[in-house]
Amino acid sequence: MPERDQAFVRELKLKAVMVRKQIVEMGHHSRIRLHYGALMGMVEMVTLLYFHWLNVRPDDPNWPERDRFVLSKGHGVPSLYAVLAERGFFSKKHFDNFRRFGSILQGHPDRLKTPGIEASSGSLGQGLGVACGMALAAKLDGASWRTYCLVGDGECNEGSIWEAAMIAGNQHLDHLVVLVDRNRKSSYGPMAGRNDIEPLVDKWRAFGWAVFEADGHDFYDLSQAMARADVVEGRPSVVICHTIKGKGIPFVENYPAKPNILLTEEQYRECLDVLNRTEEAIRSGRDEGHHDRL
Repeated sequence: MPERDQAFVRELKLKAVMVRKQIVEMGHHSRIRLHYGALMGMVEMVTLLYFHWLNVRPDDPNWPERDRFVLSKGHGVPSLYAVLAERGFFSKKHFDNFRRFGSILQGHPDRLKTPGIEASSGSLGQGLGVACGMALAAKLDGASWRTYCLVGDGECNEGSIWEAAMIAGNQHLDHLVVLVDRNRKSSYGPMAGRNDIEPLVDKWRAFGWAVFEADGHDFYDLSQAMARADVVEGRPSVVICHTIKGKGIPFVENYPAKPNILLTEEQYRECLDVLNRTEEAIRSGRDEGHHDRL
């Protein structure tokens, strides 16, 4: 992947801030409890995919040669909605009806309602099997498009994840790349000491996958891992993305209570204040913790 200048990286960071703002606005306007931890933690991954990686056409969502993206952790779909709208798949006016009757934007992905959604999901553990089917279809057709799938680490407790992983390895689906949102937390607390999934790297390798690791919030690190995954031949690839649940909003980061949060007016203002200050720091070059080049 070619290097990019600071302005390009800054644009990706600003897109990520914008996505987080839209998530906050969706939850506040609809007065609906959202999985803010999961939503904020996956922002950089979907931002990089749709603004730099995937070969898609927003004005032609069903273009046959497009790359496919399957969001297996369907409860994270508000993050994807924010990205799809900014990318031009549908108008932002639809956010006014988020999760209302008849809306194209429901609580889980629905491929029959929302432009840009490739697979309906929400029941954890199902999306990877769908992505495997897509990748196998591309292989049988001799097509060049690729399939990407985002799964949660808690979701990796589902047996269906490993059934799909076994099939993908056996079928040598090298047009398939999985991203694991590795925040080390499930719905009700840390995974360690409960039903942990370590050694995660060894598990994927045992199923015949090429394994890479990255900081899921660092565009440089993440893009380098993705670039390596994309050139693997003869087997599928997985990028384990180390993330922080609730990234970008201090009081949401690693939120210890139940996953669904209904923002109070004070919390809503705090979120926007933090994000506005983050945006200002990025524009002025004062932000820290990320590389300046891709």
